[in-house]
Amino acid sequence: MSEELFAQAHIQRADYNRKTINRIRRIQGQLSALEEMISADDGSCEDRVLRARTIEKGMTSLINHLFDCYIENTLAQEMSRDPGRALNDMQKILKLINS
Repeated sequence: MSEELFAQAHIQRADYNRKTINRIRRIQGQLSALEEMISADDGSCEDRVLRARTIEKGMTSLINHLFDCYIENTLAQEMSRDPGRALNDMQKILKLINS
């Protein structure tokens, strides 16, 4: 890989990492809000379930984001070096996502 491509890949990975951290922080904030709601005995059971579902959707979004990061930053390189390994890794990740 040329230095220019390496630098571009590093910048792209850093951008993914920044976005990933932002997603995690949003989920942490949502979890904290749910914990506070329960501790203060605020909101109805329906409100609590709605908050929990929001957290669940945030986690699903995070998982999809991490998978996209893998595809764009790792899979392409693995396919050119070792297609068999790349396929095996992809199958493992899909099993994790779908389990």
